[in-house]
Amino acid sequence: MMRSTCRGKRPEITRPALAASIALSLLTLPLAAQERGVVSGRLLTEGSVAPVEGAHITLVDPDDLVHGEALSDERGAFSVAMPSAGAYRLRVRRIGYQTWTSDTLQIASELESRTVYLHIPVQPIPLAELSVSEQNTCPTTPEERRRAFALYESVHPILASASSTADLGTLRMRMTRPTVEWRRGGRRYARDTVTVDVLKSLDNASPEHLESFGYAEAINDSLTTFYAPDGDALASPGFLATHCLRQIESENEEGIVGLGFEPKPGRIPVDVKGVLWIDTIVGEPREMEFQYTSLRPFLRRHLEPALRAHYTARHPRTRFHAIELNEADFGGMLRFERVMRDRWLIREWRIRRPVLRHRYLWDVHLGTQVWPRAEPLETAGEVLALILKQKLDNGGPLS
Repeated sequence: MMRSTCRGKRPEITRPALAASIALSLLTLPLAAQERGVVSGRLLTEGSVAPVEGAHITLVDPDDLVHGEALSDERGAFSVAMPSAGAYRLRVRRIGYQTWTSDTLQIASELESRTVYLHIPVQPIPLAELSVSEQNTCPTTPEERRRAFALYESVHPILASASSTADLGTLRMRMTRPTVEWRRGGRRYARDTVTVDVLKSLDNASPEHLESFGYAEAINDSLTTFYAPDGDALASPGFLATHCLRQIESENEEGIVGLGFEPKPGRIPVDVKGVLWIDTIVGEPREMEFQYTSLRPFLRRHLEPALRAHYTARHPRTRFHAIELNEADFGGMLRFERVMRDRWLIREWRIRRPVLRHRYLWDVHLGTQVWPRAEPLETAGEVLALILKQKLDNGGPLS
């Protein structure tokens, strides 16, 4: 789970070997170095030679399991590593267009290569439908919504590919997380740093869970889990259904535009608002800053009762003041980075979640008074290396 980001050096890509690991530069290692064939080709608009740029291509088996992913470039070109022998199809998604699936490809061996030309029937989904559905809830004009949706559409395939690298290998992460130390006078928080190998730089709740239950949940009367809007969440239909989008101009950098998002009015669970900064010159997301919303009702419902029970059991005349809370203190950031020509990951992230602390005063006449306050507790992660999958001569995998 993502609980609760720090700028560091660029991650390197390493290739495991039998006795040792060989460190290679992130930007100089080609996908073909895995000595496997590829399914490559071009996406063209049906009835013309116009390329389909920025489409998300997945190679799926008859059970709809994904065996490879790619993004088409400005020429409509793409390349996916060849899977093991079997029957597969190429599925093409691009926001604003209906999903399209190719005929079956029979793959005889993972060492062969295949070139295909896919002529995609372009059937745009009218943006007017989105504008109408948002007209009565989002405080923006139809033209503002169209501009924001076009910006969102330009990076949607990248966001959809940025959450997991399971088909490529594992990520070596440096994780900084809070720990609890019990000292004289009570509980104190410290920080612990560990290095772990994971499949996702940020383990998060599913988009469906976030849409239904929000970005926070209580585990018990003192422990909570807070999530962040990762690539899967941002690219999901549920995110569009529950958030308003708007375009924000950058005051500092030319070519950088922000995609602002906030919960639709009336949204009750803990949610997120923020800005995804996009380099419009190359069409790539850079960094996202976000802040949690609707925190006070969550804290009052899930954390304050235990504090009240602790004091009222000993001092029935205890008076509780309102929770001191500044929502701007709680949120986080995600930094996106390209690791191959058509693959992305979340290289760094930081989450600041609230914990409930308090101060109290006892008076012989007034009794006990308690002032709860929400304070940030930070968890962060940084990708150090991408460890690519490789098969030994005997067929056993190295990871």
